[in-house]
Amino acid sequence: MTTYRYKGQTKDGTAVSGVIRAYDEFEAASRLRETVAIITRLEEVQEKKESIFNRPIGLKIKEKDLALICSQFAIILSAGMSIQHCVEMVAAQTRNRHIRQMLEKVAEEVGAGYSMAQSFENNAPYLPKTFVETVRAGEQSGTLEECFQRLHRYYDKSAKTKAKVVSTLTYPAMVIVVAIVVFIIIIAVAVPAFNDVFAEMDTQLPGITRVLLAISDFFVGWWWLLLLIAAGLGIAYMVARRSIRGRKAIAAWSLTKAPLHRLHSLNAAAQFAHSMATMLTAGLPVPKALDVTGNVISNYTFALAVQEVKQKVERGRTISESMSQIEYFPKMLTEMVGVGEQSGSLEETLDVIGEYFDNEVEVTTARLLSVLEPIITIALAVIVVVLLLAVYLPLFTLYGGM
Repeated sequence: MTTYRYKGQTKDGTAVSGVIRAYDEFEAASRLRETVAIITRLEEVQEKKESIFNRPIGLKIKEKDLALICSQFAIILSAGMSIQHCVEMVAAQTRNRHIRQMLEKVAEEVGAGYSMAQSFENNAPYLPKTFVETVRAGEQSGTLEECFQRLHRYYDKSAKTKAKVVSTLTYPAMVIVVAIVVFIIIIAVAVPAFNDVFAEMDTQLPGITRVLLAISDFFVGWWWLLLLIAAGLGIAYMVARRSIRGRKAIAAWSLTKAPLHRLHSLNAAAQFAHSMATMLTAGLPVPKALDVTGNVISNYTFALAVQEVKQKVERGRTISESMSQIEYFPKMLTEMVGVGEQSGSLEETLDVIGEYFDNEVEVTTARLLSVLEPIITIALAVIVVVLLLAVYLPLFTLYGGM
């Protein structure tokens, strides 16, 4: 919405002035006519631009913050508050400055007569489509409180699942990073220090020592080439991610051929089940629910598959029949959707299968960690033994020949 500054007179001739927010000057004038008889001046106020220091670059609300906001909305609405007052109260309790400003603008538009969903769309384009469409369905059906409760459970569950996966993989990731850094320091700094000592020895160096020295010489002499290769691979990956063909290839590889393809597939299936259950419970028709779900799934290939299912459903096919013709949907997900369609309890079935896939993600992650820990330990032990042998074998040979 745009801010306009106005001046005018009331019916009794009193001069008035102030500001009003509207989508255009015609709407502003129409609203002013209710209280201002004669409008003498109406001009747009230039909004103050945000500096590069406080601009919300790539602002994206975290799922745990969305869960908290939805919980607050549900509680306040259950107390019988108006929607505008509800949004104002949530904004007052929000610590994040950008989210608070967004909610204040939403409250202002709701007070001006716009729907809550439309106000969120106008002022927060970065909000998930699941959130906006569920709010819209709740307003249309008169079940806004229940929809916010559902959204709270959806985002809370998603945030907790992601947090568990991240916390589980943090330790092995840190160990691997530290091991790589230590290995590079040894190869680039420690091993060259022994090079002069080995050069003074009038003896044949063991093969393992010669290999280690060759690797060290390569790192010291061609480190810039390694950095260029790493940077080139990173740039190539980023460019591929920006193209449709590249995104599709990377996403398809992660679902079918990547070392962790089962984990990616389970996570995408869980997202599909939870999002569809939320949309259908809110009262959205199946094609619209599929469209929204396809826009919120993180895996691009899986999202395209959902859009393909939507097109087939619009032609008259069932969801399960459409899913069975696409390889990326797990067989259990397709079969359970079919059971839900036949029994008339699709929302409840999707909830159950979503919980199942969430548990499978946690179990698979735990198993992965249990396998990674001994592998990392053994690999580190092998590296240490190789380094020690490469350094000390020539010394033992020298002392043995004295």
